[in-house]
Amino acid sequence: MKLKTEWRAVRSRIEAALHYAKLHHALEFARPGEDNRAWVIVYRTANGFCSMYHGLPVDFEDILDVQTWAEDMDVRPYFMDM
Repeated sequence: MKLKTEWRAVRSRIEAALHYAKLHHALEFARPGEDNRAWVIVYRTANGFCSMYHGLPVDFEDILDVQTWAEDMDVRPYFMDM
């Protein structure tokens, strides 16, 4: 008799953990949000990095400059030939 109650307890715990509503709610938080920022292609040059932003070339000395600039301009860099 004790074994039946233990199995019922295990079954109820598994049901509670894997309930569809809880899983659906957890998946909403796991999904990344939409990112509507524009993509900017950044490529390596002999002297550092370069990008075209609104038709104008932007030169950078190192990768940290690129990352800082991308955050300031609110764009997503796509690195070519890294």
